[in-house]
Amino acid sequence: AAAFGKLGVVYLHLVNHASMGAPALPEALPAQLKAAFGGTFIASGGLDRAQADALLSSGAADLVAFGRLALATPDLAVRLESGAELNVPDVATFYTPGEKGYTDYPVLAV
Repeated sequence: AAAFGKLGVVYLHLVNHASMGAPALPEALPAQLKAAFGGTFIASGGLDRAQADALLSSGAADLVAFGRLALATPDLAVRLESGAELNVPDVATFYTPGEKGYTDYPVLAV
């Protein structure tokens, strides 16, 4: 991470694949990488709102990213901000042809 910082890399993005069956990352790793890198640090991978908030409020990450939740919840930002319930992702429909899993998830009433 420090070497990337010295090269002037704009940001470092860590994806934790533990939610997909990969070995868990050490809890302190995001903060350690951010400190070593010295630039903008993005954390992602199976995060829920509480985990994302904890990473941001502790300073372990500058930004967080959502994958599965964003695919399943077209209005994710509104729901996170309002505390509304999130849609449950249907992983069987990810990256498949057709509208199912892309445009058929419900959105909050406006």
